[in-house]
Amino acid sequence: MNSWPWTICMFVFFAIFRYNGCLGCLEEERVALCKIKASTKWNHTDCVRTDNRYPPIPPFCTWVDDKTSDCCTWERVECSNTTGRVIQLSLKNTKIEDYNQFLDVSLYTAFEELQHLDLSDNLLNWEIEDLERLSKLKKLEVLDLGFNRFVNKSNTTPSIPTKVLFSNNSDKSTVPFLSELKSLNTLFLSGNGLAGSLSDFTKVLTNLNNLEFLDLTFNYLYDFPGRIPPSILSLNSLEVLSLRLSNIKDSISGFCELTRLQELDLRMNKFEGILPPCLNNLTSLRMVDFSDNQLSGNIPSSLTSNLTSLDYISLSRNQFDQSSLSFMSLANHKNQLNVLRLSNCNLNTSTSDLLNFLHNQYDLRTVDLSHNNLRGKFPTWLFENNSMLEVLNLKNNSINGDILFPSSPMVNLTVINISNNKIQGKLPTNIGDIFPSLWILNLSKNSLEGRIPSSLGNIKDLWILDLSNNNFSGEIPESLAMSSLLPVLILSNNRLDGQISPTLFNISSLEILRLNGNQFTGNIPNLTPSHPSQLMTLDLSRNRLSGEIPTWIGNLTELTVLVLRNNSFVGPIPLEFCNLVHLVFLDLSQNYLSGPIPSCLNLTSLQYMHFQVNNLTGLMPEALLKSPNLKTLDLKHNNLSGSIPSWLALLSYLRIILLKGNHLSGSIPHEFCQLNKIVILDLSHNAFIGPIPPCFSNITFGKKGSVEHAFGGKMPTIYGAKTYYPSHFDGSKYFFDIPVQYQEQEEVGFVTKSRSDSYRGDILNYMAGMDLSCNEFTGDIPHEIRALVAIRALNLSHNRLTGSIPKGLADLKQVESMDLSHNKLSGQIPSELIGINTLEVFIVAYNNLSGRVPDKAQFSTFNVSSYEGNPSLCGPPLQQQCNTSKDPVISATLRQAGLAEKFGIDPISFLSSFAAAYVVYLLGFVIVLYVNPNWRGLWFNFIDACLGFIFPFCSK
Repeated sequence: MNSWPWTICMFVFFAIFRYNGCLGCLEEERVALCKIKASTKWNHTDCVRTDNRYPPIPPFCTWVDDKTSDCCTWERVECSNTTGRVIQLSLKNTKIEDYNQFLDVSLYTAFEELQHLDLSDNLLNWEIEDLERLSKLKKLEVLDLGFNRFVNKSNTTPSIPTKVLFSNNSDKSTVPFLSELKSLNTLFLSGNGLAGSLSDFTKVLTNLNNLEFLDLTFNYLYDFPGRIPPSILSLNSLEVLSLRLSNIKDSISGFCELTRLQELDLRMNKFEGILPPCLNNLTSLRMVDFSDNQLSGNIPSSLTSNLTSLDYISLSRNQFDQSSLSFMSLANHKNQLNVLRLSNCNLNTSTSDLLNFLHNQYDLRTVDLSHNNLRGKFPTWLFENNSMLEVLNLKNNSINGDILFPSSPMVNLTVINISNNKIQGKLPTNIGDIFPSLWILNLSKNSLEGRIPSSLGNIKDLWILDLSNNNFSGEIPESLAMSSLLPVLILSNNRLDGQISPTLFNISSLEILRLNGNQFTGNIPNLTPSHPSQLMTLDLSRNRLSGEIPTWIGNLTELTVLVLRNNSFVGPIPLEFCNLVHLVFLDLSQNYLSGPIPSCLNLTSLQYMHFQVNNLTGLMPEALLKSPNLKTLDLKHNNLSGSIPSWLALLSYLRIILLKGNHLSGSIPHEFCQLNKIVILDLSHNAFIGPIPPCFSNITFGKKGSVEHAFGGKMPTIYGAKTYYPSHFDGSKYFFDIPVQYQEQEEVGFVTKSRSDSYRGDILNYMAGMDLSCNEFTGDIPHEIRALVAIRALNLSHNRLTGSIPKGLADLKQVESMDLSHNKLSGQIPSELIGINTLEVFIVAYNNLSGRVPDKAQFSTFNVSSYEGNPSLCGPPLQQQCNTSKDPVISATLRQAGLAEKFGIDPISFLSSFAAAYVVYLLGFVIVLYVNPNWRGLWFNFIDACLGFIFPFCSK
């Protein structure tokens, strides 16, 4: 029987069904899609609920008049042209409405013909047991579960223990469904917090003979001792392998067995040794990323000469030999590179050598040669040779001379970062026309001058503009306010002047605005309460601004960093600041602000408060209790009064307390010692009374191992531009970040070594000090202070302290500055202090000290000013000599006292005891002679005989 007529009829039949809408997606698939939509932010009008039910689904062969009801036509859905079943579903970055909600895996089992499933970038909760249901998707070829969370319903932590992910039997994983997806060729599990053994996990993949793409980056799948799992090396079909951040410490040579590899990403591991020659066997390699490892030696020329398909090379941040560039000749490279990333590779060469290195490259898209000590003129030829260039990063080199940009537009260039060089000259006035597609322009830390070109406002997609730390002058161009997308504007540390235009705040997308360190004058412009709403960082410090702080700043509800220090602002702190609940860093220091600190402050996120050098009055407000995360409280040099409140101890995260130069009084409450994380404490120049609390020994002052690093000084806001390598993975883009990070660094002033120093950023991690000077503390110096072994500066001067200097201060082995002057201390300077090798400044002037001044080790470097005002001190460097030759008895006694000092005996007590014993002995002898006449006669006869014996010699 001829089957052709029947076949033709069936074809026509199905074609008619398709035309009439009957070959659309199945009812069960459409219902599943609508349920998926209901739990995500994927909008589709055909899934609007009616009476709490999904719209009725017509029977399979019923006429469907509304073509949009066919889910095969929906966005993110693709169906088979022959069966009408869903074969591709992409819900990337649709995010579920409730982050505590678990994904209903059963909804996806309805798509039995599914070949491509993308659920990445959703932070979904995956229950491990439910994932087994995915094993029904026998035809699945592409599975992307990247950047979600694998958890148990009983434990919703992002990363799970090994015992949860894997059974005790290492040959059997608790996720065996992967081994049943025989058709799988692409598996993307990046960023899921998977924990456990990398070897055990990859064993389940060994049956996937078609697997070509495997990405396990950003998980916790590690092996000890960090070797390459043999199960990975058995995947002979692999073409793309990404094991970024897998803690592998091995030789790269193991991957030479995977001869079909086209893309190999081993970034952020601990691979050691040289780049192996066997890489030449991987003739299909198009992309290698070995950055952020521990590779050494030279970069072999064979990496480019033999691998003719290679067009992406990333070797940044390894330990290659200097001038390794000379071993890598791209001049004869047959293919054209797209991406070249050699940041921190010890190139140490000139831009003229760089020209020889790259002069035959005309298709570069990304060039990163930052942090390499490149010298010479700015390489304009990189623009001229590579018209398709997208990213140029020459940050932190020694490139000098005038900046020269191409004359013709570079329409593809999105990132230029040539910051921290020695480039001079002026920017071309038409720079915005030359680079019309820029996302990031970073020219900071150079010597550029002139006015900021107004044409920069023509760059419609400009994302980050950083011209800080140059010599630009004049006013800010009004055209910048016309930018539709400019989240980051940084013009710090130039010579810009004039008034700040209110139009600058019209940039609706503006999130970071830094204009600090310029010469702006006048008031901050008054704006309506609705402007601006997106600002997260506002820094106008170190200018010449005046007037009152505008109240509209208090309406910036997203503000996290506000820095207005070193201006001439007057008036009170606006009450509207009480609304800044997201504020983390607040610095209003060195102005002329007056009045009390607002009692309504509700700064629940605040960590750093700097109000120093103003005219603030009143008591310390209890509103500080609403800032439980406060780390720094800097109120020094104001007019605050009252005592230190006991409730301050509730701010348990405090690490810096600076109350110097106020009118505070009273004694230090015992509760203060509960602040055991303090590393810098300055209570000087107040009117505190009473003893120094011995419980200060409970405060760590940076004692190693007792607290975490006190300050990163960092509240980072990170933006990044993206460049990519086109992967075979569904034609999508394999992203690589180029981070551009701006950090708020805390700066703290503290007096040490008799001078006021500023400690900024990470240096605060290494500073620990206590200053109680210029108060009215009384009593002895507590011996418990010897427990502050990590302290570097100790100042107890200008008080009314009595007693002796504790010998236990010798335990402060890291102290660099010790000032005990202007007190009423007595006794000798303990010789044990000689053992403090770090001591650079030691002052005990104007006390009642006595005895010899130590003159060994560090003490031989101190001058007269360290000891003056102590009349009883003697010995170098003082002019008063320690004279011991007048009286033999006293001399011998002083020698004994010297020995006593050596052995820890107080010489003053020793001399007093000796004199008393001598007087008692003499009086007793006289009394005995007076009472007994016989002994008295014998004594006088003895004296006469002695005189008779001596007289003949004396008369001659």
